[in-house]
This record gives sequence, structure tokens and C-alpha cells, in this order.
Amino acid sequence: YYARLKFRNPMRLWTRQCMCIGVGSENKVWKNTAAHFHKDKHCLNVFSTPYAPERKETIYCEDCYNAEIV
Repeated sequence: YYARLKFRNPMRLWTRQCMCIGVGSENKVWKNTAAHFHKDKHCLNVFSTPYAPERKETIYCEDCYNAEIV
């Protein structure tokens, strides 16, 4: 039980900005396949997430995520 609890996100939220810069992610891991509402500029959406800023995951806002997935 305690070993599984180590994999859970912390009970804290960080304020983050979307990592989408139009053609991909700002950490150069993801290349966008669809056109986004902000064109080729940096997305300005700010939101709360359990993913800390020092983590390696690419964090997109809901709008950018849906543009890529849906």
C-alpha cells in the first residue's frame, strides 16, 4: 500500500503556463500536428496543476491539448 502511494502526485497545486509555442512544446519534446488558436505564438493560458515546474512532463492547457488529441 505505501509503495503505491509513492507514485501519487503530491497534494499541492502549482500555477503553470501552457508549454505550447505554436509549432511544438517549449522543451522541444513535442511537435504539434494541428493549428492552435494562438497560431505560432506562445500560449498565454495559466492554470493550476499537480505537476511541479521542475518535472520533465510537457504540460499543455486544455485548449492546446484538445487541438492535438481531438
